[in-house]
Amino acid sequence: MWIQNVPGGGVTALAYTPDGSTLFTQDGGRWYTAWDLATRTGRRLFQYPEEVTLPLPPVQTRKVTNYFPRMFVSADGRFLITNLNPPLVWHLESKSLWCIVPEEYSFAGVSVGVGRRRVECVSPDWLGIRSWYFDTRQPGEELRDWPVPGTIKTHHYDADGSRVVLLNWNDVVTVCEVETRRVLARAEFPDSGLQHARFAPDGETLVLYMADGLIIWDLPTRSVRVPKVPCDRPYWMLAFHPTRPLVAVRRHDGLLALIDLRTGKELRGLDFALGRQTTCAAFSPDGLTCAVGGSDKRMAVFDLDI
Repeated sequence: MWIQNVPGGGVTALAYTPDGSTLFTQDGGRWYTAWDLATRTGRRLFQYPEEVTLPLPPVQTRKVTNYFPRMFVSADGRFLITNLNPPLVWHLESKSLWCIVPEEYSFAGVSVGVGRRRVECVSPDWLGIRSWYFDTRQPGEELRDWPVPGTIKTHHYDADGSRVVLLNWNDVVTVCEVETRRVLARAEFPDSGLQHARFAPDGETLVLYMADGLIIWDLPTRSVRVPKVPCDRPYWMLAFHPTRPLVAVRRHDGLLALIDLRTGKELRGLDFALGRQTTCAAFSPDGLTCAVGGSDKRMAVFDLDI
């Protein structure tokens, strides 16, 4: 196990490179640091600005905010995408700002989509899904006409982009085939206050986020596998293991917990003395280690032995 001080402040986001050799941290001082996992040494790369000037008319200066801290590394390892507002894309070789994601392609925040070459968001009218390719800085397709009651709150594609899960504003979850828009599964969770729905890496499990827990939904049987797994604000703090039915969440006491997606049971609770609470987590691409950040200017990287 490796515990490391991060001088810029509490660790707010983590991301591994696709080859697993480097771990990036974003900290409370707005700094991005690359940590070499073989030597356990870090080098600061850049600091996101307090404000940026948007290039498209009308030209305007906007304060950069970080309400939902997440970051992603592109599939080729060249770009670091940060879910700031507005979202910023950094070129890792030149250590410079590559682009600002245009507002019309970052409505209500972005996620990194299929192939990890594009960002995605819900359209401003809450009826479609937009995409924008950050490597070429060009818009992608906008997909509409979804058989969803009402409007779309959030979406998530499966690994190959053939299916999408759509959550509407009335807690209805719909799984569709992307090409045909055919409904594959649908379930209602009235008054549950769902915030997000995501495919687990196995493609057979959906994880539905509430403010204080998770619902685990089994897609082959179209039934709830686990009605509730208590945890704290998974929309901010949840990481999927790449190959195993396992997620890392924050417990209500602020500690990290590893949860079995088959049963909803906690396999292990972990306290690395990282501060009042765990703030973020990420599994390495090979699934052998997990990184976790804390509120007290520290992170830990530990081996998975379960």
